[in-house]
Amino acid sequence: QDPQLAARLSLAAYAIAPTAAARDALIASFGQSTAIRVPAGAAAYSDLALSPDGTALAGTDDAGRLHLWRLDGEGRPTVAAQGSTDDHASGVVFDSSGRTLATGGATDAGRLWDVSNPASPHPLGALGTQATPVHRLALSTSAHLLATAGVDWSVGLWDVTDPGRPQSLQLLIGRSGPVTGLALRPDGAVLAIAGVGGTVQLWNVRDPRNPAQMGSVPGHTGAVNTVTFSRDGKLLATGGDDRNLQVSDVTDPNHPRVVHRLPGHTAAVTTVAFATDDQLLSADSAGSVAYSNLAAAVPALIPVGTLDSPVRAMSTTTTGTVALTTGKGTILLGTVDPQRLRQRACAQPGAALSRADWNRLVADVPWADACAT
Repeated sequence: QDPQLAARLSLAAYAIAPTAAARDALIASFGQSTAIRVPAGAAAYSDLALSPDGTALAGTDDAGRLHLWRLDGEGRPTVAAQGSTDDHASGVVFDSSGRTLATGGATDAGRLWDVSNPASPHPLGALGTQATPVHRLALSTSAHLLATAGVDWSVGLWDVTDPGRPQSLQLLIGRSGPVTGLALRPDGAVLAIAGVGGTVQLWNVRDPRNPAQMGSVPGHTGAVNTVTFSRDGKLLATGGDDRNLQVSDVTDPNHPRVVHRLPGHTAAVTTVAFATDDQLLSADSAGSVAYSNLAAAVPALIPVGTLDSPVRAMSTTTTGTVALTTGKGTILLGTVDPQRLRQRACAQPGAALSRADWNRLVADVPWADACAT
């Protein structure tokens, strides 16, 4: 009933004892208010990707342009490069080094770029054609495998061992409807394909020239809009038009098992991302963003904030950086790292409890400055 006081108490709680519960309260209280807004472009963004080390951000917009930003140590962006409509780019993903990225394409299946100097992105090689424009991508650097999803029912598999000469390996077709999401397990051995039918197919792509379907993840009714693996590859998170967020154990891809169903979104879940193997972020078409601690005894959906329009894409790094974009072109850069979040929160006037408020509200704990270094 008093969000400002709740936020100040969460900051005090984390200072007293930095438990997981205190961390979660800190994220809920300050996750949105401390996020940095990236100046909007002329068109909304179709996809976003953070480099693994969190020093660069890439985005593709609805006009087909590729955008690149540099991020400083505090997560503040500066424009590095703004492409042109000749990029024909839709969908973007970095490799594990952060020096190469792939974009989907309108005139071809996509392109690979050298972005070691973000101010001068250099095209390396173009993929061959796919029946329809590509709008979703997944990349496993360890397996040199790129997966591309067209706006129809097709999924292309590409060998990108030599980014200058990507090779077509296989085209998967014949599913029950258009592809809405793709994810590769980090080792590149398993591909998850989400679609409008309400299930997520798991494919063995260890030999991508001879892919074979394994199990299917059930549970959703209606389209599944987003799918992602945890960084250890053991969990798969999915969200759909049924407003549900679901987490499945895919340790055995032939027999996936739903372990968490997290209701609470009031609109279709549009995007989901793991911050760590047990920290999950999700967003929906009403602009609501939520956080879930999967290590909790009973994981729940914790509201973080509500944005100006549907959330279209989200990206995270192992350092806790989070980037997301909305249908109105807003891009926010935030963090779920508690130390960085505490530092950002303490930069806000009045974030910490005064001694008088502390003595009134937390009388059984000796006073401490929650923002003291």
